[in-house]
Amino acid sequence: MFKKSLIKLLAVLCFFLPLQVSALSTSDLVVSEDFSVVSIEGDSIIELSTAKNYKNALVIYNREAPNYNNVAIVQNGKVLQAEYGIIAVKSTPACDYNVEFKNVIDNGANYVNGCYGVDAAYLGTNEDGTKAMMMISGVVGWVNMDDVTIYPLEMLPSRISTYVVKDGYLYHQIKQSFTSELYSALINVGIAPAYLESDIEYYSYDGHYFYNHDALAIMLDDYKASSHASSVNPYEPYYNYYQFVSHRTLTNVTVEEILDYFRNTLQLGHTITNYLDMDKDSADDTLNRSQFYDEEDAFFQYQYQYGANALMMIGLAMNETATGRSSLAFTRNNLFGHAAYDSDVEKNASRYFEVNSSIYSHAKYYISGSYANPFRFQFHGSFFGNKANGMNVSYASDPYWGEKAAQFYMNIDKAFGSKDYNSVALGIKTSTDDVKVYQYDSTTSTILYSTGKNPDFSFVILDTITNAEGDWYKVQSEATLNDESKVDMIYYYDYSNYVAYIKQSDVQVLMNIDKLGQKELVEVTFDANGGHFQDETTNITYQLEVGRTPVIEVPEKENAYFIGWDKDVAPINEKTTYVAQYKDVASIEMKTLPLQYFEWNDRINIDGGTVQIHFVDGSSKDIELSTSMISNFDLKTEGEQEVIVTIGGTTTSYGITVDKELDTIRQELKEEITLVLDEMSEIETLTDEQVERVLTLKKRMDEYMVPYLTQPQLRALDGIIYKAINHRIHYVIYDNDLDASISGLSLSIDLGDSLDKNLLKDTIKLIVKNSINSSHEKLMSRVAEGNGYKVIDTFAIKTQKNLDNFELNTPVLISIKKPEGAQSNELFTVLLYENGEVIKCYTKQTNNYIQFMTPSIGEFMLVSRTTTNEYIIDDVVETVRVDNSDADIPALIAAVLFAIASILGIVVGIDALLRKRKRKKIHDQQKNIAEEDSVQQNGNFK
Repeated sequence: MFKKSLIKLLAVLCFFLPLQVSALSTSDLVVSEDFSVVSIEGDSIIELSTAKNYKNALVIYNREAPNYNNVAIVQNGKVLQAEYGIIAVKSTPACDYNVEFKNVIDNGANYVNGCYGVDAAYLGTNEDGTKAMMMISGVVGWVNMDDVTIYPLEMLPSRISTYVVKDGYLYHQIKQSFTSELYSALINVGIAPAYLESDIEYYSYDGHYFYNHDALAIMLDDYKASSHASSVNPYEPYYNYYQFVSHRTLTNVTVEEILDYFRNTLQLGHTITNYLDMDKDSADDTLNRSQFYDEEDAFFQYQYQYGANALMMIGLAMNETATGRSSLAFTRNNLFGHAAYDSDVEKNASRYFEVNSSIYSHAKYYISGSYANPFRFQFHGSFFGNKANGMNVSYASDPYWGEKAAQFYMNIDKAFGSKDYNSVALGIKTSTDDVKVYQYDSTTSTILYSTGKNPDFSFVILDTITNAEGDWYKVQSEATLNDESKVDMIYYYDYSNYVAYIKQSDVQVLMNIDKLGQKELVEVTFDANGGHFQDETTNITYQLEVGRTPVIEVPEKENAYFIGWDKDVAPINEKTTYVAQYKDVASIEMKTLPLQYFEWNDRINIDGGTVQIHFVDGSSKDIELSTSMISNFDLKTEGEQEVIVTIGGTTTSYGITVDKELDTIRQELKEEITLVLDEMSEIETLTDEQVERVLTLKKRMDEYMVPYLTQPQLRALDGIIYKAINHRIHYVIYDNDLDASISGLSLSIDLGDSLDKNLLKDTIKLIVKNSINSSHEKLMSRVAEGNGYKVIDTFAIKTQKNLDNFELNTPVLISIKKPEGAQSNELFTVLLYENGEVIKCYTKQTNNYIQFMTPSIGEFMLVSRTTTNEYIIDDVVETVRVDNSDADIPALIAAVLFAIASILGIVVGIDALLRKRKRKKIHDQQKNIAEEDSVQQNGNFK
């Protein structure tokens, strides 16, 4: 046993180094139908014995494990059992596969998706080798062996997920793939505890207890023993307030502050009317438009009605929709990813007629009716949580969804001075006891609900009570209660009266215990005055904090247009009622039509559409078309359709055409492009036949538009076309401070008759300038800073054909050199200004250059964020660069003509000057003769 202990000690001291560069890989394992028992030692694998079945191999494993280093059972090159290992969770490129597991504590079914967190702690294998035990996001579960890969610590293909402290905050660095050393996600999980040192990576798979970078094996030993004794904080578990505070709280941020934040910090100025997604991340690239625009009030109304903290809902929605810019937010008015199942997100996700309806549904049915409702399977507490407890258990396959939603909540709260942070008292149940929540402070009262056995259940503590039965906490009830203070699914939430009681001994971690108490509330009523609200009620009553401004959705009335309330909506201190006011609508009509022709499977585009409302009193009003007004269209159905437009219960329509033929042609083009790339990417000189094939493809792309291409595809295809054109068109870039180069110029302009010109060839130029419009720069800076970027530089680019400016037909890919002093962990993004909108370009980077794909040429801003990754990536070469630019023939000709014109001008000028001087000389001579004649005449007279 002394030998085994010494081996383990040495292994622990060395385990950190193999995480960076592993000498062994799973490809070195024996591939056989037999079960091999091996010892993995340093950079070698020692086969100890073999068996015909797993049961016999396990006997050998148990016998040999005390005598050797990391012993494992292997079949067909797959590890089935090991002493120390990390699990990689199975995933697919489309991220449409969820790995199911059973919770060890309560046998509850759960699931995770490896695309959002690939690694988990490996804790053991069952007796027949068919299931592995793993810990991920605070939960321990049994998972099918086919859904995981076990990597003994010596065989880890890359580093694993860690936590690190930077600038006083704790960050979770998450690996989503073992094919790269880079972290794929970086989550700020809150202010770092004092016991964690800066710039040191720690291991943790529960987010509460942390292990030093040289203690990975020690951590696994602790997990197997259900202990935290060897962690750096065995008696002080870490809990992020934003991740464990309940939705059954009221934000301290006001609706006025939220409006100001979206308008003036994020610079949101419009909803989305058309959709641009160059990097295919399912989010519109325009940063200053969002489906949040003009919908902020709804978060606060439904907070008060249904007990769902407004700022938490906003943070959750920002996480789900990239701040209201996701495809689902645009096409389905779905801000929360409702029913967006991983198997087919676009197909399954809920569609709401209005954005407001999405917020209503989330607060009422998802929070109050499900995640805070003990009668529903989703109930694990209405805090964001993790995979042990909280909304994360059932809301998302992402094991770290709770951390991400909490990060957005924290970031937006920080914009207001962290008003919500630590503002209420929390109690955390860390034990595996099933805690009972009582109607009153007595064990003889009704049990309202219980927490289940899993740890990490959070309570909002309102008060402390001591009576004959002991010490109690008065807590905010997760469940809605009826008039008898018993659990009832009624959705509406009463912050003042929906309270419950738990024993103080049921809570192991206390946070902000000095923040006990409840807020003073006042009642407000909104009367729809003959109309109705979206839940068909004619009156809405709720309570809000004294001195706050009440908010309400716009009511609807048949053939009427809402114009406001009978008095100003302002902060209230006493019970108040508001009555809706309307104007009668005679009809509505389309004043300007948006885009009417769509490709099959496209996204709707209502940019430029306006509706004119005609009122009964003879007046009219023009309003912009929005996604909340339109219905009855399906861009996955070919043919003619009528889009229904509804305002104030009155409808009109306009026609659209959905064409599948063009989509078919595009698919054919994409297939041909793929074949050309496969065949010609590595060829230096194309044959005549290949040139003809490429130019034929180029002409078809000119006619039907280029299908979507990734950056590498665009660069490679442009290079092939450039070879095929073979200097029959000149491409030019002048020396510039950014060392700019470009791919895509040959794709971005039609060939036309350019290849037929022999003497004066067409010249396509890229011109770089170092300054942009000051007002445009001001807007871009505000948008950048509002989205957490640091502004680095600005520049402008324009393109010319011969001597005339031209616009791009397709996106191009531009490379610029990194700025002086750029850090290896600095992540750059390029922003584009276009007609008052700030567009995030699809940006990548290499060791020395930044590449960005842009849909148009114009004014740009380089911005950056600091990450914990180091971007050490080989440089790539664009098609057209300064060093391979052709001669700028039109410019040379223009210069020669200018020179000739200048010489001719000089000659003409000199000739004119000489003539002028000659005329002056003659004039002077004539003048002198005249004066002499005058003198003579005067003398004779005398």
